[in-house]
Amino acid sequence: MTYLSINKIAVIALLGISIAFPTHAYLGVSAKSATSVISTFVKHQKSLPDDEIIRLSNIAKQSGGTKVVGKELGKLNLPKDTLEDTYMRIAVHQSKLPRDEAESMFSRLRGTQGFRSTLSKIIGASSVKTSGHLYELRIADQASQFGMRVKGTGIRFDDGIKQGITDIDVLLESKGRQIAIEAKDYSPTTAIPLIKFRGDIKSLAQYANQQSPSKVITIFSMSNKPNDALSLKILENEAQKNGVALLFGNAEQQIIQIKQLQEIL
Repeated sequence: MTYLSINKIAVIALLGISIAFPTHAYLGVSAKSATSVISTFVKHQKSLPDDEIIRLSNIAKQSGGTKVVGKELGKLNLPKDTLEDTYMRIAVHQSKLPRDEAESMFSRLRGTQGFRSTLSKIIGASSVKTSGHLYELRIADQASQFGMRVKGTGIRFDDGIKQGITDIDVLLESKGRQIAIEAKDYSPTTAIPLIKFRGDIKSLAQYANQQSPSKVITIFSMSNKPNDALSLKILENEAQKNGVALLFGNAEQQIIQIKQLQEIL
């Protein structure tokens, strides 16, 4: 496996200082009625009516509701794109993301491996899970806008370390190289689960090792830099030791840094 050198990691750390990040705002569609906002993204004879989207949306918000929704939809034998459409419309009805962003994201990511599954994880009762998986989708969406190929989200693999199967949150391909991303959407004040994060960093390194001789750029993405200096230092050391780039910022900022990282690796 090819690890990032200490000097290259140091350059990565400076990226956040040298980049003037553009601001990207997602605007809602308050002027539209509830019916128009949750209209279909893809036309199909099996597309669900709006009232059914509303009913499923209410079920999904309850504890264990996403499993109930999944079982109901499974019985309908819907085409893949219609399932993606259903989950995205539920997410919009729940105000998990605005209609205009949903339309753009759907147009770019529809049919991508793991897209439907990741969408299904943002419609549940847990705001923490929603924000985390939405962060993954936004990173993938931004990567697509920057000309990268999105190979998938939630790509499952066996790292040989954890008990059971783990996954790569976002897997990209650009300039003939894979980019494997672990994405974390935590507020700066949230206590960092260091044991879990260490495990995820090692999983990234294992994924890169399994792809040998193909060189993989491994990224541990965090939406915010933790305020706790000790936790941050431990994460930096763990990432460097495993040849993983530790990057901070929103989805757009992540992709800008990754594009720059490509030029020096």
